[in-house]
Amino acid sequence: MHEVGNENSNPYRNMVMDAMRMSEGNVSECPIVEEEPNADAGRFFDLLKDSYEPLWDGCTNHSKLSAVAKVFTIKSDHGLSEAGYDKIIEWAKSILPEGNMLKENFYAAKSMMKPFGLEYQKIDVCPNFCMLYYLENAELTECMTCGHSRYKPRTGRGKTLVAYKKLRYFPITPRLQRLFMSPRTVEHMTWHQSHHMVDGVMVHSSDGEAWKHFNSVHPHFLAESRNVRFGLCTDGFNPFGSFAANYSCWPVILMVYNLPLGICMRPGFMFVSMVIPGPSSPG
Repeated sequence: MHEVGNENSNPYRNMVMDAMRMSEGNVSECPIVEEEPNADAGRFFDLLKDSYEPLWDGCTNHSKLSAVAKVFTIKSDHGLSEAGYDKIIEWAKSILPEGNMLKENFYAAKSMMKPFGLEYQKIDVCPNFCMLYYLENAELTECMTCGHSRYKPRTGRGKTLVAYKKLRYFPITPRLQRLFMSPRTVEHMTWHQSHHMVDGVMVHSSDGEAWKHFNSVHPHFLAESRNVRFGLCTDGFNPFGSFAANYSCWPVILMVYNLPLGICMRPGFMFVSMVIPGPSSPG
């Protein structure tokens, strides 16, 4: 695999390295052993191979991984259903050369992309936004504040309990780990404390009075420059793209203020941490 061109010119190889929290040193220093790799290592080497393996013999534009990632992006950007995705793949495979490596349907493609950590966690919510059914409250069946039932009435025997409202939570910890594991971002995670400040000039949140006040109140947190500083924002939008539909959901976005201004405001570093369901504002 290391003989196929310049590794740094393959963005999908870099994506695999970041997602699996590997560095060049981790890979180059791996000893050659006569045993099967563990599950995590096996997934890493499979994805690394997929980032180089051409979509078909002689293909120079796409690898097995890049093709799936591109179609996933199209599905997301244009709101395609799973059935629509499968139809496009079925048509694409009919015009591609025999023996092509394109995944045959959405389920297979999703299984391939799962190691990248794109999954989310569903958490039941009170429909009046009073509380989450989470941690010590995970087993409750009624809201502690308003008394509203957690689940919709059953319509038949043996039916699974269905919550009135669910929140989608996208774990933050793995994404922060990748910032510290990636050689392209780890050096910037202490920038907020090491950059040169000019008195009276504010170019970053770390130059502001609120930041300085926080540092004076929490000196132990200040002592470790790698501690993560977040900015949080949220706003509602209509996911259906129609102003006639009175519906909005609310993504909650975190920005990592450890990073320089030119990086922390880029879309790739603004983390969607959860999506609050509609149809009305959470209040």
